[in-house]
Amino acid sequence: MPIIGSFGAGSGRGFGRGGKKPFCGTGDYLVVAGGGGARESGGHGSAGGGAGGFRESTGANYCSSPLGCGVSSIPLTAGCYPIVVGAGGSNAPGNTDGSPSSFNCIASTGGGRAGDPPAPGGSGGGGKASGCGAPGAAGNAGGYSPPEGNPGGAGVDAGGTSGAGAGGGAGGAGGNGAPSTGGNAGAGAATSITGSPVTYATGGAGGARAGSMGSPGVACRNGSANTGEGGAGGIGPTPCTFGGSGGSGIVVVRVPSEACVSVSPGANTVTSCVGPASEKVATFTVSGTLTIK
Repeated sequence: MPIIGSFGAGSGRGFGRGGKKPFCGTGDYLVVAGGGGARESGGHGSAGGGAGGFRESTGANYCSSPLGCGVSSIPLTAGCYPIVVGAGGSNAPGNTDGSPSSFNCIASTGGGRAGDPPAPGGSGGGGKASGCGAPGAAGNAGGYSPPEGNPGGAGVDAGGTSGAGAGGGAGGAGGNGAPSTGGNAGAGAATSITGSPVTYATGGAGGARAGSMGSPGVACRNGSANTGEGGAGGIGPTPCTFGGSGGSGIVVVRVPSEACVSVSPGANTVTSCVGPASEKVATFTVSGTLTIK
């Protein structure tokens, strides 16, 4: 629960004596968790990590999520709100899930790690290519409606031309591996909550034993910071030994222009005059505190 601000009764600028009334209204949000880490390449190519969970409210006609935009704005009052920005999962060896992000009562689940076995998460990790291959893991681990993500793709072992599954993304499931080809990354989801369209929560591409890799086509690629992208699998046994790490998450809060907004620590930002109604947008790239007055 937020800490409600108080105003001294004797203050010459307190509410009721010419001061500004404390904010009480609604706000919109984007909460993206950290992406999952990819599995080691080994001799058969590594699977891609699942994207961090993606959750956003309807907003002022800016929601463009393929997951659906049926989530209402939430009530906000003057006070302090803790913000958690989830870290991306580590890459192999010992690859891990991404960490959750949260704002107020809204949370998103970290992306599932790839591999052996892949883990469920906001979006699920891709399945390995070695052995008999493996199915991808489930997405929407938080059980939200609309869902926060999608499942990972399956891996296939075809001897010297195996292909690993890709991590799921907010906009679609991870692709299955095929002989000589890793699965294509699960699509992300675009939103204009910050004022211009940006895509978040893309899955990590799967790697292959030989031949080409699925999109984005770069072996051992780490997920981009503050996007919730899953780590990409590498092409084994060269040029990479390990898959990539997951990208960290992000939290964005958009409030009406009349709200007085500040953020901490200083790495986070507030932008005013966004959109036709000149809303204010607080963007958190690291964990901190949102203060509304």
